[in-house]
Amino acid sequence: MNNMGLFFKSNKDKKDIDPNKILKDIEKIKKDKNRNYSYTINLESPYGWGYSVTVTISRFGVFMDNVLLDPSNQKEWNDIKELYGKNVDEKELLKVFKFYIFIAYLADALDNSKNIVISNAKGSWGYNLYKDEYNFDGKLDQKAFMELLAKIGEYYTTKLAKNTGEKIDQKSEQPK
Repeated sequence: MNNMGLFFKSNKDKKDIDPNKILKDIEKIKKDKNRNYSYTINLESPYGWGYSVTVTISRFGVFMDNVLLDPSNQKEWNDIKELYGKNVDEKELLKVFKFYIFIAYLADALDNSKNIVISNAKGSWGYNLYKDEYNFDGKLDQKAFMELLAKIGEYYTTKLAKNTGEKIDQKSEQPK
């Protein structure tokens, strides 16, 4: 798995990169409250194909400045500050806290995206993708497609539940 966070588009022609210009650009980017932050996850299968997923937080600087405006984040920040503020510089503690909130938002965005993809796959988007001659070139009508998709989903749900149950049973049988 390859993860990469970007504040700007990469320069594809590596020969023309000026390190001093890059440092100046990074400083400008840090000051730009409306910059976007993108996080890309590249996954490769052992069978020669792969895919990537990108999550972008628009107006990243505004996001970072407003983390503490959320009342639940403010309460948690106060708790964290009380618990750990005696041992760590408060500015650094706040940076780590904001980083943690940032990671939680990224994870939440990916989880929500997963749910949207699953939901859309069961609707017209999924059927149109299945029917598209350049993708799956499917021949079933929509009703038959949806029924078969639901049955396959039930099969995998049952299999996952069984495998999870077996792993739990195996762990409980291990000597302590």
